Amino acid sequence: MNQKKSFWSDNSGNFGLTFGILAVPVMMAGGLAVDYVGLSVEKGELQNAADAAALAVAREGNISKDKALQIAKHIFAANYGFTNAEVSVELNAGIADVHASIKQPLVFGGFMGKKQAPVAVNAEATYAYTNYEIALVLDTTGSMAGGKLSSMQNAVIGLVDGMTSLGLEKEQIKFALVPYAGFVNVGPDYGPKINGLGEIVKPGADWLDQDAKAPVPQSDLPSNFSRFAMYKHLNVKWPGCVETRIPKKNALHDVDDTVPDVADVNSLFTPFFAADEPDTAWRYPNSYLPDDGTPIKARNATEADKEKQLSRYGQTGPYVTPKDTVDAIAQTLKWKKPKIDNSPSQYYSNKKDPKGPGFGCEIEPLVPLTSKASDITKTVKNLEANGSTNMLEGVMWGWRVLSSREPFTDGASEGDGSVEKIIIFLTDGQNSFGNLNNDLGSGYTSMGYLVDGRLDGLTAASSGQTNNALDKKTLTACTNAKEDGIEIYTIRLEEPDVSTGTLLSECASSKSHYFDAPSRSQLAPIFDAIKKGVVKLRLTS
Repeated sequence: MNQKKSFWSDNSGNFGLTFGILAVPVMMAGGLAVDYVGLSVEKGELQNAADAAALAVAREGNISKDKALQIAKHIFAANYGFTNAEVSVELNAGIADVHASIKQPLVFGGFMGKKQAPVAVNAEATYAYTNYEIALVLDTTGSMAGGKLSSMQNAVIGLVDGMTSLGLEKEQIKFALVPYAGFVNVGPDYGPKINGLGEIVKPGADWLDQDAKAPVPQSDLPSNFSRFAMYKHLNVKWPGCVETRIPKKNALHDVDDTVPDVADVNSLFTPFFAADEPDTAWRYPNSYLPDDGTPIKARNATEADKEKQLSRYGQTGPYVTPKDTVDAIAQTLKWKKPKIDNSPSQYYSNKKDPKGPGFGCEIEPLVPLTSKASDITKTVKNLEANGSTNMLEGVMWGWRVLSSREPFTDGASEGDGSVEKIIIFLTDGQNSFGNLNNDLGSGYTSMGYLVDGRLDGLTAASSGQTNNALDKKTLTACTNAKEDGIEIYTIRLEEPDVSTGTLLSECASSKSHYFDAPSRSQLAPIFDAIKKGVVKLRLTS
């Protein structure tokens, strides 16, 4: 009887029995938890793909729905491995709305009659409310002639068209264009009006040195001699180029965007004037007046020497020091008009331009910041290849057209966080001062002749020395521009020179802002990559 009672009261197997009864639901719960984690991970990856696809579509701007869908599907499949995702795209007022779904296999859901579960996500992307001011600084030197120039033109126009089709408001995106070679042409319309006596009858831009006040070393013309008046006397229109400003102590006018101020004449921009060079055949590229026994005294010329040299330009009376806005031409009233030999120069194998005081300024004028993209593309189509490479002036005028400071004030105020200020700088060659084996040491440059000593005081130097000096100034200009809030992209086109590649890499805002293009065929994709790097996007959902 006691044995029977102990049998019925023994509960030592209850736990095993209970575990056996509960094992199935516990395992199912664990399995569903595994499925749930898997679904969560997959949904996260799908959301990442949708975000990336929305940004990619939004970046393209105004495109067809079919093209948008093609881009989105490529992102899902190629970048994230979702080859079977159902993808759809809606485009509305600059917003890209991407919807995607997949059917995720379940590991344990089959026990409940469900082998798959749907996973769906949405992503929206639009442009951040950003204003863009972009300076296109383009090399138009002689080496760009032919296929390189046309490839650059097509790539630049593609960039402009692509940016303007983004759906931004008109005032949100502005372009400036700075073609450069040996000089930059700011535009002849900024010059003053001069009468036959050499007097200014209608002032030009106040940032130009109209009265020749800046002490610019020059081998031919006396100090304070009006170049604008000389153009008038020679019956030649000033073509619009200006020269590199001269630094003075801490005022680094050549590599900094200092404001032109009449109180500091060195800060004003001197109009370009190519002096008449000696008649010696095959030694000088720009002899356009007969020497008449008074050739240029290139080295150590005194003011008296320069005054005597004016006879070549037609002076027949004594020289009188100019005053105020009246130059020596007006004061002596004893000038005759010389006959200019404006035949094509035969000196350079790739340059057949007419000789004269404008020789070297065969370049399209820059276009200040504008929201009219057609002004940019029209000028780009008109670009021609000519001249040597002066990267310093290209960088500086690219900076100046973006600045809110004189000489061009169209740029937004510095420090305005709503504006992206960007320089896209392209070159196909090394910096070049144009050294020549003659008494002047070079052709006429934005720093005069080599013997004028306006490049770090060098008056006799090898091409390597002058080019290195220009490289250093160019890099300093880039550094100063970046510190002023300018973002810089650089492109080296079909130029194997290592030092030029180093210079452009260091000029750029980062390593990813520098592009090396061994072939002109790479320009279009490079400009497209720059466009995608420039455009700031944001996810809205």
